[in-house]
Amino acid sequence: MPETSKQQSKKWLALSIKCRLAHNEPVLAVLYGNFFSPGVEIKDGAEEGYNNIITYFSENDAKNVELLKKKIVGLSDFIEKAEDIKFESYFVDEEDWANSWKKFFSPKKLGKKIIVTPSWEGFKPKKNELPIFIEPGMAFGTGHHETTHLCVKLIEETVKKDDIVLDVGTGTGILAIAAKLLGARLVVGTDNDKYAVAIARENIELNKCSDTVKAFYGNLLSFRDKIREELLLQKCDVVVCNILKDACLKLPPKLIPFIRPSTTVIVSGILESQYADIEKAFEKSGFAKKRYAQQNDWVACSFILK
Repeated sequence: MPETSKQQSKKWLALSIKCRLAHNEPVLAVLYGNFFSPGVEIKDGAEEGYNNIITYFSENDAKNVELLKKKIVGLSDFIEKAEDIKFESYFVDEEDWANSWKKFFSPKKLGKKIIVTPSWEGFKPKKNELPIFIEPGMAFGTGHHETTHLCVKLIEETVKKDDIVLDVGTGTGILAIAAKLLGARLVVGTDNDKYAVAIARENIELNKCSDTVKAFYGNLLSFRDKIREELLLQKCDVVVCNILKDACLKLPPKLIPFIRPSTTVIVSGILESQYADIEKAFEKSGFAKKRYAQQNDWVACSFILK
């Protein structure tokens, strides 16, 4: 007998991390700083003072799940009692997960103008609101995390009409689409995760901006397309980097061929405790600090070439 569609559907390996509310930031810092997860959500716990951070990995990625658990248990500076952290792993059908996700994914205002909203909501923007419609598939990239809020805030302050924008680590394309809505004439996003690029392209198509916004698999050195030569020739007006700290530290010299002295480089995805290292890395490559914004323990900043 042929397999049913249910049997053929893609599965995800979920890890539920029960922890104290006070431990959310260090646990999320380990997650965002060391792993790419196509989905992260936080649910209220049944026990007062606790919640559950649920992160999703590919079906066969048990190795990274175990590595994440070890890194979290090793947070001895933050977590003193082993019983404060509990783990549970289980498999989830993508179709079931996506349907349940729709129950709590609602329109979210990220800046003064940009609003991320699910495509099924029938959202009608008010005057001066710029909606981004997404069908996330998984939770990653819905715009609900502080790093995205901060990045959009700086993008709204920076991007002007007819700018060329490079989005390094585009994820599901929200920041790239936001730049387009703010007037950019060309936005190029790159990402080292093929799944994220596929979702980004779907979101770009959904928002009817595929003529202006492009997403490519790879990094600044590895992605191959004639548009890369255009970026090198014309130079970018704005570069957005919502990426992990370790990748960000290596980034400044790689950006030089794509920018001019007036280019603004926006950086997010970093913790307050990591900012000094990021600033030092950019200063070493000839950049000067331009802007700093913070929400809880997360930071976004911008630099300009001296």
